[in-house]
Amino acid sequence: MSTFGADDVPALRRDLLEWIRDGRGLRFHARMSHDAGTRLGRPELDGHPGVMGTYAEMLVEHEVKTLRRAELYFVTAEMTDLVRTAAADLPAFAPNADDFPSPAGLIVYETPLVEYQRPERTAVMVNGRWAVSPRDDGHEEIGVTACTWGPYNAGGNWRHGGVWMSFYRDRAEILARLQDDSLLDGLRADHARLVPDNEYGIAFPADEANKASLEERLAETDKPAYTSYWAKHLMATLLLMRQPLVYQRAEPIRRGLRRQLERSGYPTGDIRILDARPRRYTTIPRDDDRQAAEQAGPEEGGRKIGVRFPVRGFWRNQWYPSRGVHRPKWIDPHWRGPDDAPITHPERVRVLRRHPDQEIPRA
Repeated sequence: MSTFGADDVPALRRDLLEWIRDGRGLRFHARMSHDAGTRLGRPELDGHPGVMGTYAEMLVEHEVKTLRRAELYFVTAEMTDLVRTAAADLPAFAPNADDFPSPAGLIVYETPLVEYQRPERTAVMVNGRWAVSPRDDGHEEIGVTACTWGPYNAGGNWRHGGVWMSFYRDRAEILARLQDDSLLDGLRADHARLVPDNEYGIAFPADEANKASLEERLAETDKPAYTSYWAKHLMATLLLMRQPLVYQRAEPIRRGLRRQLERSGYPTGDIRILDARPRRYTTIPRDDDRQAAEQAGPEEGGRKIGVRFPVRGFWRNQWYPSRGVHRPKWIDPHWRGPDDAPITHPERVRVLRRHPDQEIPRA
């Protein structure tokens, strides 16, 4: 469980901006950018200190602009579970600008949006230097708990624009997993409560052919170790925001923190909270209507349904005439059948068989 709540989101933004402003952010990104050449499309420049410095400067400049204009979002644990379930079935797709609810945003999740094991030992920056906490299994547990997004055009090379996303971990999660106690105080001093882990940028498609090509490449990296996979989970969140199953409410920043932010010149916009809610029906049928409905019973393809069963949620490629685009639309899991009917839960069994043409390896 994350240590964050909705009230923390404005302070988390302030902490990140201060972390960048006092130079810690630039030092961190300069050391992290060992593959800056590859990220800039010039792999032969990887490890070059000038390229690393330029890339780090670009990152912090972009993140400052994003954070200062970002709309704030908080996703509850229940809603995060729904996002993760929905993202598992969401095909990789190339987003457009209007798939984002605001030009820039900071979104914090109550529980990790993505979790995976990175095959390396835990390395953290302490006093401007890398320090390693040895682990017995040689793996580091990663939990992505916050993201930002903002407009990006790759220095004008993306003619149709694009978006840059940064992904963050909870500092408390890293602290809890450190095995070297001497690193704890240094880690707290060198990092804000949100610790950057990785980034992802993508150009908006120019046309349908470009879109198909982008989505083909995205499908090849639809795995937890790739930041495009993390981005797909963020997009699943934003797509679900458009659905009626998501409850949204705006919550103002608490008075004391608002005054602190105002004095320091930081934004004080509301926090938008995303939560899952059950469907609610406010109309109460009359007795004669209810009796007629009970006698008729629901029908499925012209026949009456005598049991109650769950329908799994799924993605539908929905056409939006006002926008002139197809976009994935999540159909919420729901129940079918009469309320008082016996419940049945059909189980799906996956059978693994050897293909007839597959050779069996010999010992």
